[in-house]
Amino acid sequence: MANQYNGADFGETITGKSTLNKNNNIYVTTINDNNTLHQFASYTSLFTLSALGQEDLEDTPTLLNSKPHDIIVRSSGIGPTENSERRPLSAEDKKIIEKNDRLKGAVEKSRNTLSQNRDMYIRNVSMNSIPGLNDKRRLTSVTQINMEIVEPAGITLLERVRGAAINNGYLDHLDAPFLLTIDFKGFDEQGRPASTKDSQNMKRVIPIKLVDMQMSVNQAGTVYTVKAIPYNEFAYVNRFNYPRTAGTLSPDGKRMSDVFKTLEALLNKQNEDEEETGLVEKPDRYTVTFDSKGIEDTFITTENLEQNGMASQGVTGADGGFYVGAEIAIPPDYMKINPSNSITKILEEIMKGHPAYSNKKFEQWKSKVSKTLNVAQFKGGAQEVLDQAQEFYFDYFKIRASVVPIKGRFDTIRAMNQKLINFHVEPYKVHAYSLAIPGVSTGQNFKSFVFKTYNYIFTGDNVDIMDLDINYKVAYFQSRLKDFEATDVRKDKIEDASDKATGGTNATQHFTDQDFVTRSHPDISKSEGTGKTGGTPTQLDSFLDSLTHPLADMVNVRMEILGDPAWISQSQFIPLNAKNFAQGTGKGVDPDIGYWRANKNRIWNADLRCYNTDVAEPIIMLNFRMPTDLNDQTGVYELQTDQSASFSGLYRVVQVEHNFTDGKYTNVLQLTRFNNQGVIISDPVPSASVTTKDGETFVVLKNELTKFYSAKDLTNVRSNLTSIGKKYIDLASANVSRIKNKAINKIKGFIS
Repeated sequence: MANQYNGADFGETITGKSTLNKNNNIYVTTINDNNTLHQFASYTSLFTLSALGQEDLEDTPTLLNSKPHDIIVRSSGIGPTENSERRPLSAEDKKIIEKNDRLKGAVEKSRNTLSQNRDMYIRNVSMNSIPGLNDKRRLTSVTQINMEIVEPAGITLLERVRGAAINNGYLDHLDAPFLLTIDFKGFDEQGRPASTKDSQNMKRVIPIKLVDMQMSVNQAGTVYTVKAIPYNEFAYVNRFNYPRTAGTLSPDGKRMSDVFKTLEALLNKQNEDEEETGLVEKPDRYTVTFDSKGIEDTFITTENLEQNGMASQGVTGADGGFYVGAEIAIPPDYMKINPSNSITKILEEIMKGHPAYSNKKFEQWKSKVSKTLNVAQFKGGAQEVLDQAQEFYFDYFKIRASVVPIKGRFDTIRAMNQKLINFHVEPYKVHAYSLAIPGVSTGQNFKSFVFKTYNYIFTGDNVDIMDLDINYKVAYFQSRLKDFEATDVRKDKIEDASDKATGGTNATQHFTDQDFVTRSHPDISKSEGTGKTGGTPTQLDSFLDSLTHPLADMVNVRMEILGDPAWISQSQFIPLNAKNFAQGTGKGVDPDIGYWRANKNRIWNADLRCYNTDVAEPIIMLNFRMPTDLNDQTGVYELQTDQSASFSGLYRVVQVEHNFTDGKYTNVLQLTRFNNQGVIISDPVPSASVTTKDGETFVVLKNELTKFYSAKDLTNVRSNLTSIGKKYIDLASANVSRIKNKAINKIKGFIS
């Protein structure tokens, strides 16, 4: 029974839901959203390539409903009246053009060519998107777009690109922003077009940067192969993402915003130095911020900030000796950076010092996965379902960015417009099942909360899947970081009996997920770090490495489906709006992102009926129902539910390919199966500890500490450490007082 429900949040509407009516109460039993294109008997996808200006990048909500301007290519034809308006150039650009006759002629030629509105056609488009945490750039999305454009006569595409950029105030067309618009147009069995509301659901706008263009000229015209990237990923190219200087981050305070401000100041100082040496005329500007509404501006956890925050101020006496005076505060060294450290990696290391992203995440694990929630019990409708789905996720972080070329600010030395580069850290949701570790069962409580369910062969429910390949790693196991070393201790003396978690659990539910047994083995591999003082939690390193290498997991599936606009995540491709971000604050909130997500923190966009993949990785349910044999008496296949394939279960989508070829639209989804999807929930709390005795380091369980050391030993260690600490504190206080008094007397004698 398919109905429509209005949620409580922004009038959200979820469609195509199964419901159950009891005593006038609506119970939602599934939130699966069908492919919106299935309502049409036939449909086509129309592409438009047009230009963008600075005002478009700084007011992004206008892109979805406004008419494209300065159209370069359109599948349905440009028309005779488009591109007739020429916007005036800025006074500064006019001065530059008037001084150069060749430039003046080239600008006029490009604008004339654009205004002729000769038709070109976009024949094929492919887009490969990696939305979540990945091994290519870890904490940012990665997307590649390829277009095949056909021009029946002439070689004018580059002229049109340049003319469109100039109309928007950019003399540098190579770095100018452009807009790729995708419209899905369809008709039902009676020839009726899509309704106005459905048309909005089936439109996507992607600001892009052109990065490569190849031309093939023959008797049929010119064929262009164009490569592009989303414009919000422009900031990740080497010239913006890698500093061109070395330095040390020495924040004035101990809060995270202080470190962000220091990094921003260092990057801007680098650009200012290049201006002073004549390498640039108009230097680019950086802002480095984090979402002040989603991430707490708390104290960062680094030992150096606590220990090296003070220094002694000395004075020289009459006898030439140096005497200690009062202590003064000095900025501590937090991190050393050099040109080999990318800004995204530096931000990752800074964020690892935030208390919210430490090993404490593992302590919250069981409370997430053990929720035995039944969707059929929710009376709040679709909104209640969405609220409950949030409870299965941890708040982690991801890096967004933007580059805004400043209109009318052309740098004649570099031959490009001055730019504002913004790096911004926002919350990102990681599913609790992603933390599954050997011996710990996660259950399948989340299967009622997925927005896409796919059913494979031999059932009438298979209306989406075209092809499916499974890669099962028989030798798969998880590594556990072994990040500790033996210390130089004296024999026959306990130096350290304190608990230090090393990962792992004492849970032994290894066979709850049918044939899939997740094993583990100690390892010393760690992710590459920077020059940050202090260490990174070992469990967090292991967790990040696992998340960012999803294709190394036990079960990976390549699934080709009929094209679905739900997999074109609109918010993923929208640049950060940092227009009102003040430099030197380290904090800011994107005012536009809530519009593109239909709600800033939602996993599913109910307005556009698509995933918000920049909020969390999409999770789907994949069901197999395979026949075991023919029934000799009935002559039909045996399809009992207890004979379903063991590969059924919850999968996270780690890569999405979009292929628009000769009018056909298909998706290829790369999936990774969650581990340990058993029927029970077991305790994941880490229970191992590091202890040192007789010059050796041992790993034991917490409940084995009393066996490893006697209770008397442990009591003696604690009391000895306490007495020794007090003794040295008293001695240090006495020495400081004695030196201070002596120095004061010397100074008094010197002054008199």
